[in-house]
Amino acid sequence: MHPRRLRTIAPPRRPVFVAGAKAAAIVLAGTLALAAAIACGGEPRSAPAINAAAARALLQAAACDRPAADQAIDAGWQRWRAADVAAADSLFRRGVRHCPAAAQGWSGLGYVALRREQGALAVARFDTALAADPAAEADADALIGLGLATFRTGDHPRARAAFLRADALRPNDATVREQLARLPAPIDSIQLPARTRSAELRVDARAGRRRLEVPDGTGGWRPLWIKAINVGAALPGKHPSEFPPDDGTYEEWIRLSAEMGVNTLRVYTIHPPHFYRALARWNAANPGRALWLLHGVWTELPPGRREEDYDDAAWNAAFRAEARRVVDLLHGHAAIPARPGHASGLYVDDVSRWTIGYIIGREWEPYSVQAFAAKRRSRTAFQGDYLAVTGGNAVDVWLAGTMDALVSYEMERWNAQRPIAYTNWPTLDPLPHPTETTLAEEASLLRQRRETPPEPAREYDNDAIGLDATKMRATARFPAGLFASYHAYPYYPDFLVLDPGYATARGVEGPSHYLGYLRALVAHHGDMPLVVSEYGVPSSRGVAHLQPQGWHHGGHDEAAQARINARLTREIHESGAAGAGLFALIDEWFKKNWLVMDFELPGERNRLWLNALDAEQHYGVIAMRAGPRDSGVVIDGRRDDWTGRAPLLVRAADAPTLPAPLRLDALRVHHDEAYVYLRLDVGAVDWTRARYLIGIDTHDAARGDARLPYTGTASPSGLEFVLDLHGPEGSQLLVDSPYNLYRELPIRGSAPPVTQAVYNRPFRSAANTDGRYDTLLVTPNRRRLGRDGTVFPAQRIARNRLLHASERETTLADWYGVATGTIEVRLPWGMLHVTDPSSRQVLSGRKGAKDPESITTDGFRFVVESFDPRVPVGTSPVSSDRLPRGNPAPFAALPRWSWPTWEVPRWHAELKPAFEAMRATFSRIPDRP
Repeated sequence: MHPRRLRTIAPPRRPVFVAGAKAAAIVLAGTLALAAAIACGGEPRSAPAINAAAARALLQAAACDRPAADQAIDAGWQRWRAADVAAADSLFRRGVRHCPAAAQGWSGLGYVALRREQGALAVARFDTALAADPAAEADADALIGLGLATFRTGDHPRARAAFLRADALRPNDATVREQLARLPAPIDSIQLPARTRSAELRVDARAGRRRLEVPDGTGGWRPLWIKAINVGAALPGKHPSEFPPDDGTYEEWIRLSAEMGVNTLRVYTIHPPHFYRALARWNAANPGRALWLLHGVWTELPPGRREEDYDDAAWNAAFRAEARRVVDLLHGHAAIPARPGHASGLYVDDVSRWTIGYIIGREWEPYSVQAFAAKRRSRTAFQGDYLAVTGGNAVDVWLAGTMDALVSYEMERWNAQRPIAYTNWPTLDPLPHPTETTLAEEASLLRQRRETPPEPAREYDNDAIGLDATKMRATARFPAGLFASYHAYPYYPDFLVLDPGYATARGVEGPSHYLGYLRALVAHHGDMPLVVSEYGVPSSRGVAHLQPQGWHHGGHDEAAQARINARLTREIHESGAAGAGLFALIDEWFKKNWLVMDFELPGERNRLWLNALDAEQHYGVIAMRAGPRDSGVVIDGRRDDWTGRAPLLVRAADAPTLPAPLRLDALRVHHDEAYVYLRLDVGAVDWTRARYLIGIDTHDAARGDARLPYTGTASPSGLEFVLDLHGPEGSQLLVDSPYNLYRELPIRGSAPPVTQAVYNRPFRSAANTDGRYDTLLVTPNRRRLGRDGTVFPAQRIARNRLLHASERETTLADWYGVATGTIEVRLPWGMLHVTDPSSRQVLSGRKGAKDPESITTDGFRFVVESFDPRVPVGTSPVSSDRLPRGNPAPFAALPRWSWPTWEVPRWHAELKPAFEAMRATFSRIPDRP
């Protein structure tokens, strides 16, 4: 399969990430290992955690040869003035290796990064220069460089601060004055022009009977079936609160969305001003393809340790202030100061006439809703100016009050209205689900069955309480009205896949549990429009939940993702819903999934690498692929993309002659931000005559299994994993038994006997010579008990089974071998228990540790063995070959393969097949039902 390449979307010309908004000198990637990192050619990167004083202490603690450093740095500046950037770079690096506290060397490296348009790296280097030496804080050149770098990365407040400090040191400097003139005025000082409230009520959209309606241009109304795409904003390497710079990214996303047939963009939170400017310009230039906006008002959960307090005054005030900001910016009249974790700036583009509605809040945690409702049992009704509630629970009432406040503000300030909803999901739907016990009900049933699980379930109560939009109504003063908004995926909660009523549902295209659920949900809401504002399946290798029609939470290649998402869209339309919001426009690397998130450590760094096992990171219509474009390895059996990649292990010149299939010629290893790649060259591929084992030691040669499976051959290094290649159907990755993530323990009292997968604490590789390795079984769907006592068995999958295919056939290809002797393999970092490849962290807990922990590895070591599968193991002689071949020991000393760490990931973007599939699907669903 050849996905359509999206050459117009690429990493920003200037990589962007958090560059020190909270401190003027955030500097580190290696913390206490800083001096060693510099000595080895490394350098600090921007990272939260170390302030200027701590960074200075670390830098100055490193060994320093100041004369040698000064000589190299002076020479570097000479080469810089001669425009020889490469030579200057080399000399500056030499200088800081001689003396890590040499501020001028770091400043020079900062200017090199600026010249190469590496803005974020430049920020880190100038930060280091200013932290390295107290006297350097008065260095105008470093401050000017920092100002230029932070301006390019979009951090205007920090750029202004740097230039003002430089201006005080070097008054009337032309560069400083020019840059200060280019910077926008501080938001706090801007006085927005007066805007008068409309004399007449303006209703830009309204909730009709089962549909949202928009003006028809003649004074009347027409229904609009919502075809939305959810727009996240976090590019690879970015936190969710970091938005694309003003570099054309939003313009391209809007164009592509319109091309795909989308009529609505759904956003969860406030984006930067250039998003709204891009939308306004698109709509003005394309009135026939104008895009509506469905805007959220985001909040974190209310405060509280055990139970969140929805009455908390400060939290409510902050949420309502955010709602007012959203209202004002949509009307093009907001100046929002910089706030940590939020977009800010001057909002002057009025997009209110294209805003079809609000969806406030987030997916609320069931336990918090349950606890607050129990604490406020008497709070069942609300009467506001625009919204009212009867017979609800305390959170229904709280939601109505919050929504009423938003509508009231827009009326008071702008005399305008549009429909409003709150975020809901099946976990809090108002429907009964007999197959879904609460944890307390399940515990009672287990006691009745006299069963004792080895560990309690880690899950929400998915049917303990509901939020019901039908308890809410619009008053006569709110003609824009209410609609319901649900995030509804086909695979979870379990009642979607277990409920016998949903199992009998059939649609135009056949059986569908999902359609059965949607029909019930739409029917419950009656004439209230219901928008399925999130749905879809991800194109990940990892599977987090299984679904009867095969619409799993992951495990789909991109072609299957496209087919499934298209069908789900058609079924949402068939169910009578008012619209569909596909999740999502782009893959987002920062996302986390329950089945793997405990093993992404440090958790805040998962945005720096793409986890193929993490389903949440692969929903996008636009793939955010790891590695640079056109220079990576493709699993297809060809060798041309390995040019220049030297082998790690090579056949010895005096190795014995063997039949071609058994002959091991070389092993090459490569990596990117998602995978480890292996290329094994053999004499010829014939699976009837040769089987190949590749042992992998991921850390600490003294730990792991010192024997290979099947043959029992001794390894000089303990092995955590063995790659077992023996043909297209059965090849797999095996894990040494003590290092497996899970182990099966019996549920005491179960009849017939049943086991439950539990964590194999303390997640340590242990020294052994057992030669016993496990498959990597995971349990996406746990064993459940229905309310009537029905037992629903657990469902497990073998994560370690490897798919033999070319990447040109499927995006889930794991390995491919061709008869001429090339075998290519790619293994997700997570399958090798690498918890963060960007800092070389692997899973390894302290003795007795309960939670997963990680340590830094110095690299991997590999052994390779071939053997003839026709000869019974233990029979002599056994024809075999080994890399690196030893004499007389089976293997020679093992070289170490390592990889450089990173703070800014390499990536590129491509359209997935879902783009064309959704374009075709949306085109067949009329906007005007």
